[in-house]
Amino acid sequence: MNVILQPLRDLRLRGEAWFIDAPRALRGLAMARILVAIAALGILIANFGQRHALWGVSSNWVQPHRADANFASLATLFADTNPLVFTIKYLFVGALAIAVLVGWRTRLTTLLLVIGLTALVERNGLVGNQGDNIARIGLLFMIFMNTSAHWSVDQQRRDKYGHQARTLWDRWALGKPLLPNWMRIPLHNAALMALALQIFILYTASAMYKVQGQYWQEGTALYLPVSLPDYAVFPSLNQALMVNGVFVGLATYFAVYIQLFFAVGLLHPVSRRISIIGVILMHVGIAVLMGLPWFSLSMIAFDAIFISTLTYKRAENWVRERGRRMRQRRQPHEAPYDEVPA
Repeated sequence: MNVILQPLRDLRLRGEAWFIDAPRALRGLAMARILVAIAALGILIANFGQRHALWGVSSNWVQPHRADANFASLATLFADTNPLVFTIKYLFVGALAIAVLVGWRTRLTTLLLVIGLTALVERNGLVGNQGDNIARIGLLFMIFMNTSAHWSVDQQRRDKYGHQARTLWDRWALGKPLLPNWMRIPLHNAALMALALQIFILYTASAMYKVQGQYWQEGTALYLPVSLPDYAVFPSLNQALMVNGVFVGLATYFAVYIQLFFAVGLLHPVSRRISIIGVILMHVGIAVLMGLPWFSLSMIAFDAIFISTLTYKRAENWVRERGRRMRQRRQPHEAPYDEVPA
């Protein structure tokens, strides 16, 4: 009996160690923080010229739909009749996205960005998409995780002034954790698992809905949306691809299978690479062919948590080496002393 139960005990002990020993996926979460902040900032910048018509003082055309909207009470934060006040609030949300991007006061600015982005988007549910939803869900989970451990202003301040954090206020000012490790680490890893589960559910449910459709079963489903001029960022590219029946069929089935087997594919190193690269390519295709760059970037942001730490370290070392070589090329070469002309 012990021979049978021992592997299960070992598995349980490894799972407990993974959960409570150290916070996981710190580099992946840092990358997710950067990319989702860029996506939020992109939404705000791309719609800046139409902000009043979409969400502001000129958006009364949406009023009949606002009574049944989600977070209707929160959306009143942007129910301003003064265009200047609305614009100031709009710019403040953009400033929060920049703060999250660079990792400044990351937990606080992430919380405020969730509130601001939700309040703004829920002012008009007719123009939102699933990219808004996944961005808000991911940002909400990221409040409970350490997303500023790498590539952030907070981390630079901790490295420089961390030894001075003697009081609770000093620890907060430097972005150091306020909770003890026995609470902070499990909370971080639990939120990470919840975010990963959200991604698994999203991909699996999307694939299961697709396989029930006749056009997806026939391999022609992508032809319909990609052929519409409303989605075409590069119409000539869409037309060139959609006239090729083989490409349409392969791309249609690829979109189904890469989503359906994404979670299972992460269990092995080889299939893990295929799954991650596959979903990234799928989202790049959606961004280019269907004109949904911020949705795609939001999804890629949270796919980044599944990339291994070793891969990030190698990429980080490569970037540092490239930067060092570029700095060396810019520096003037000094001739040896004995070669200097008299």
